[in-house]
Amino acid sequence: MIRLFFGTSNGGKLRELRRLVAGLPVEVISPEDLGRPLPEVVEDGLTFRENAEKKAAAFARFAGTWALADDSGLCVDLLAGRPGVYSARWSELDPPRGAASPACALGEAGRCELGAEGSRGLRDERNNDKLLEELAGVPDDRRGAAYVAVLALARPDGTIQASVEGDCRGRIGRARRGDGGFGYDPLFLPEGGEGRTMAELAPEEKDAVSHRGRAFRALRPLLGQLPFDKSERQG
Repeated sequence: MIRLFFGTSNGGKLRELRRLVAGLPVEVISPEDLGRPLPEVVEDGLTFRENAEKKAAAFARFAGTWALADDSGLCVDLLAGRPGVYSARWSELDPPRGAASPACALGEAGRCELGAEGSRGLRDERNNDKLLEELAGVPDDRRGAAYVAVLALARPDGTIQASVEGDCRGRIGRARRGDGGFGYDPLFLPEGGEGRTMAELAPEEKDAVSHRGRAFRALRPLLGQLPFDKSERQG
């Protein structure tokens, strides 16, 4: 069994990966499993690949085992690819002018009350508010976008073993729909989703069409061939 550390504090991403490794001799471990917070990694790369590889190398050295990191985001055609690598913190870099979602009216006090997962959800709400604001009045045929994900796999010493990319084309809806997923999922209408947002898809349906699902399917054969490294720390 290969221990694979997934360097994320995002519960949604962790659940996706654990579904996607089903049937492989791989045990996915998280920062919570190690009982230690993730090291801070400055995501200053200009591409998803640069950020993913930088994080994977740092997390492998931190955990002393094989490590996987992802960098992903939403690239909107009309916005020249924005928010891109800044997707997760887009509203923090350039806040929306209004707070269309009730959750966003909570402000910083509410952020402290909600805890880590709730705080991430609040940031998602603000990001979605900003996206709707940026595309206000734009017709459906000009609301094209793509989700992009890069997964980077690093050996225990931090050297990069492989990087793979997946994408999912679709368009941005006009209102949030669905209560599944995370990030921009309530607004993203994927091709092949039969008119449903990513947040309206069942987990197995999302895995079949999502950018992360496609990236992982490209990586899965490599994970099945990984040798157990006796130099790994066993925690």
